[in-house]
Amino acid sequence: MNTSRRQRNDPRREATRDALIDAAERLIADGGLETTSTRQIAAAIGALNTNVVAYHFGSKDDLVQAVLHRRLPELDRRRGELLAVVDARGGTPTILELMTVFALPLFEQTGANGQHSFARFLGGLERSGMASARGLVVKDYPQSERVTQLLVSCLPPDIRGEGHRRLRLVLTMLTTAMQVMDNDSVPSVEARRQFENAIIMAAAAFGAPAAKEPLS
Repeated sequence: MNTSRRQRNDPRREATRDALIDAAERLIADGGLETTSTRQIAAAIGALNTNVVAYHFGSKDDLVQAVLHRRLPELDRRRGELLAVVDARGGTPTILELMTVFALPLFEQTGANGQHSFARFLGGLERSGMASARGLVVKDYPQSERVTQLLVSCLPPDIRGEGHRRLRLVLTMLTTAMQVMDNDSVPSVEARRQFENAIIMAAAAFGAPAAKEPLS
């Protein structure tokens, strides 16, 4: 029997990998990437081998990619579903419609503890200066890329070049909103209302005109 194939199909191996992905998502969401060590991730799953992350993934960066590849397929599918509804309405989609398509799937995803684990994980990457990690896998998720491009195309030509940076800024706002709701244990119905308001604010911020001169 092929040893590598047996390892890939080993339920214990897959369970350990899944546990490491869960732990990395949770710890990076709370503390950011630079303060989360592979030893902490190993300890979080009760592993005695402190090199367990290297054994299963190679490096912490590879583990980050594994978290992305676990969550993004479902987000991409859901964005495609919401985008199809927008397409069916006809006409040019608005920034608010597209921001809803972009953001709502992040709000709908929750972890075992009921918190918005992946959105907060993305916030942790941004705080650590590692937001570019998501860009490395974006080509694998066409619906998410289409929503991004449509949002950028909604901007006036003079600020379109900063569209991706604007989206990073509003994503930070949205992930922070979810963290606040999680920390305050906001009931689900009220949380949905608050997040819809956050989407409206994010859409307004994304499409705001550029400053013509210094504010001070």
